Order: sequence, then structure tokens, then C-alpha cells
Amino acid sequence: MDTPWKKLLIALVFAVAGIVTYVGTRDLPRGPPVAARKDFTLRDTAGATVTLDSFKGRWVLMFFGFTSCPDICPNALLNVGQTLEAMGPAAKEIQPVFITVDPARDTASVLKDYLANFGDNIIGLTGTPEEIKTVTTRYQASFRKRHTDDGSYTMDHSTAFELISPDGIYVRAFRPDETPLEFAKTLLTIMSEAK
Repeated sequence: MDTPWKKLLIALVFAVAGIVTYVGTRDLPRGPPVAARKDFTLRDTAGATVTLDSFKGRWVLMFFGFTSCPDICPNALLNVGQTLEAMGPAAKEIQPVFITVDPARDTASVLKDYLANFGDNIIGLTGTPEEIKTVTTRYQASFRKRHTDDGSYTMDHSTAFELISPDGIYVRAFRPDETPLEFAKTLLTIMSEAK
């Protein structure tokens, strides 16, 4: 019998399935890359202009975050350091890049001091709110400001690592929960197959 309750139950099952699917994939870009090459113009902590061509010849491992992040960002940066360590000499071919989604608070000096806690090889990039919005849109990363009870705010943001090839072509995204050894193995395989 096709009762209103049965219809409601079916709709609820589909809604829950949709939520589960969204939660499981929200940190990875949805669908194919918008373009094979996704250029940007930002500034590093020394104030120099940086574009995708600034990294030509090196693999770029990009992460979007902010320095006031309590756990996700520091864990991601520690993961990158451990991954590169596990890769051995091949790690020299990779340039980790951290792009802030909170340019109002993450000034060049704040970004520089923060990243120094994770080694000396991570390049920090910032820009105007419009420039940050442009680059996150191109890489299908998401972020939004969320106000907190103490009158301040935090930033909700996607947590995928983005890999770009030495010739500036977007390769793929990685989930943040891969172990450094798994991450290193996958990167080494991709790099080897590209040669």
C-alpha cells in the first residue's frame, strides 16, 4: 500500500544516503577538474608575487587552511613533513604550499612565523579576499567564516591536499587521513609514472 508514511520513509532513506555521500566526499573536489591548468596570482611571506609558473619544474603539494586552526591544519602540515621524510631524496622534487583562507588575520609575518613551526620548506601564500576566493574556486576548495560565541570567528574549510605536476597541470586531490607512508608511496608512484 502506497501510504504517505511509506513515501516519507523512502524520502528519508534517500536523504540520509545523500548526507552520508556528502560527508564522505566533501573534502575532495567534486567532478573533474574545471581546467587542466589552474593558474593563480598570490603573494608569499616576503611580499613577492607568486603564480603557478613560479613552481615550474617541481611538483606542488597545496593545502588551504589558516593559522588559527586548532587541529586540522597543524596535523596536515605535520603529515606533509612526515610524508616528505618518508619519501627520501625524491622529496626534493616536491614543494609544499600553504594558502591561507583567512587573509585578514594571516598577514605575511603571521604566516611566516606559523609555518616556521613545521620546517623551512613550506611556502606560505596569501592575497586579497578576492584572490583567495579565485584560487579556491579554481581548485574546488571551500571555506566560510563562522562566528564563535566569544565574538571572534573561525574558518570552516575543506581539507584535501592538491597535487600539481611540474608543468603546472592539476593531477589529483588526496584525503587528509592518509598515513604518511601511504601518502609517500602514492606520491612516489605518481612521480615515477610521470617520468
